[in-house]
Amino acid sequence: MRRCAFDATDSYLYYCTVMSDKFPDLIDPLLFAERRSALSGELKIAVLERLSDSVVDRGGSVSVGIEFGKEGKRVVISGHIEGTVELECQSCLQMLAWPLDIDFKLAVVASLQEAKQLDDCEPLMLDGDTISLNALIEDEILLALPDYPRHEHDCLAHNRSEDADYHATDSQIKVNNPFSVLAKLKKTGD
Repeated sequence: MRRCAFDATDSYLYYCTVMSDKFPDLIDPLLFAERRSALSGELKIAVLERLSDSVVDRGGSVSVGIEFGKEGKRVVISGHIEGTVELECQSCLQMLAWPLDIDFKLAVVASLQEAKQLDDCEPLMLDGDTISLNALIEDEILLALPDYPRHEHDCLAHNRSEDADYHATDSQIKVNNPFSVLAKLKKTGD
């Protein structure tokens, strides 16, 4: 389901709420900036191929809001990404819920010299007339993920305490073992 609204002049504001499983993939950022467009909605993680390779659960989605505008002659894309992705903890290899709360601001540039002149924005190189919105969102999420995701608590110590409880049960079983007396005699040599 898509809902779009236009103001009276139809050239100053274009607002679109996307409730389907994908945003429009290829967009013209110059056209969207001229219209001061805004997109918001849910985006399925499964659509983002590189991200879906990094997460444990591909069934989730992220909430995305993007606004296009101009600052002087420069096209600016700003947005917010929110949600939770399930990563694999690199210490214990268990699932780890990683919250996303990403704000970004990008300026469309055509050269490295333009990129060097930016102060408050990250550069977005524009090769042709269009950009992939899904790739843009995916890049921002991937940049926000940790290199080595780990639980806040010490996973190995936490797992060792669980293992200690398990081994205590093993030692109790050994005490009740009728051959434990023979094992003690074998150690002492008597």
